[in-house]
Amino acid sequence: MIRQKEDQTYAQADFERLTEALCSWFVRRDSKYYEVNRLGTKLSKDDVVMIALDRFRDEFSDIELPQPLLKAVFQQAIERKHAIPGQTIPVWNGREYCAPDVDGSTIRERGAVAVNSWRRPGYRLIEDVAPDWGVAGEFLDTMFTREGEKEKFLDWLAWCLQNEGDKPNWAPFLYSKTKGSGKSTLCQMAARLFGEGNVVTQNNVDKLTGRFNATVLTRKLVICEELHLRQDSSQGNALKTYLTERQIMTERKGQDAEQVEHCCCFLFTTNHLPLWIEAEDRRYYVIEIDHDGHATGPRADDFAALVQRLHAFMEDERAIAGLYRSLMERQVGDRFSAKTLNVERDATPIMRRIQGASEQTVRAQLAEMLAQRRQHAVPEADVMRLIREDLKQNPNSTRHMMTELGWSKIKAKWDGKDYALAIWVREGFWIERGKVRGPDGYSQLIAEHIADPLLPDEGQDETSESIVNLFAGELH
Repeated sequence: MIRQKEDQTYAQADFERLTEALCSWFVRRDSKYYEVNRLGTKLSKDDVVMIALDRFRDEFSDIELPQPLLKAVFQQAIERKHAIPGQTIPVWNGREYCAPDVDGSTIRERGAVAVNSWRRPGYRLIEDVAPDWGVAGEFLDTMFTREGEKEKFLDWLAWCLQNEGDKPNWAPFLYSKTKGSGKSTLCQMAARLFGEGNVVTQNNVDKLTGRFNATVLTRKLVICEELHLRQDSSQGNALKTYLTERQIMTERKGQDAEQVEHCCCFLFTTNHLPLWIEAEDRRYYVIEIDHDGHATGPRADDFAALVQRLHAFMEDERAIAGLYRSLMERQVGDRFSAKTLNVERDATPIMRRIQGASEQTVRAQLAEMLAQRRQHAVPEADVMRLIREDLKQNPNSTRHMMTELGWSKIKAKWDGKDYALAIWVREGFWIERGKVRGPDGYSQLIAEHIADPLLPDEGQDETSESIVNLFAGELH
């Protein structure tokens, strides 16, 4: 259809294409305009026109741009008041989140729109390409020296791509004690698959766990390199929330914090053994990258050449499309779950080392706390409080740790109660007729013993110190 305007003509199809593009590039709020890809910068109406003219020339080279056509587009999109979807710059409600299931830059919400931070990667528009691992398959075979860990990682990656609108509740954590092992390159390949505009890469988690976290948490894939946290730190607790919860609080500068639904998946790397991970933590699948192609390894040159070929592979749109198809057609393992990580069944060798070190550290701390109390008998309620409040551990581990430290649990009556309570007794001591008894005729009423801790004696100091030193030695 040809429209007649001021003695000049333009095609209705051209008018609609330009208008829809313009309205997908910007949103408006409080008489100001914002690019959907740069929501932090306010624009005037003139700014919008100038930016749009430049983009029209770059992105629609097949369309002639006569003045009547441009005037009609700007009037329809900016000046006229109407409600035709796709032909007026929409009103932004201030929300932004990642919605891969919505193929558009905005999401309609009660007359206004939220901005969709997700953008479809260009390579996914290529249809005539077959599944093909290409150089990426060779790279993955080299990176992972244990088949089970490679399969687990690929199952996670495939699930995240096949279910982009959903989120997993655990994340791969790539560890290597050597540099130049390819961790960052593997992360770059994952970023290429999700689309660079849908990915944030950062060192550590400062921006992720900081106050203004909206820019990070509105992306699909978050890559944190050189992750290192303190156990039970505020950053670690925030990260736990992001990994497991679908509803989170985000804040952007100049705007109020708000609760949004997010679908982030996370990928972590480090060159430092993450001993801060708690025993039985089901949020991190730690993989040790220990092939011999690292920077100082015997196959460093071969691996460097492979990485170079992989970078060329990643620049090829058709090659990435073939890799994407391979992952989209992958059948994840029967025992794979993106929502739950079975650390007993699926723990890697490095995870078992970390778990062992974490347990030893906690036992050493508990031994020290018990030694400081200078008591030979401690009520179970007190022990549980030590483990839960001071050591920040699961109280269910009480029996296991106390037994390993040489204590025994019995039932006894004391303090005038007509029922028995659980009490832990140090090795070499016992409970008899409401008293704590021990070597060399030691005897004291339970109630007095608990209320009036013993003065340190030579034997006890040596025993306590030996226990602490034993576990400290195991850690080294």
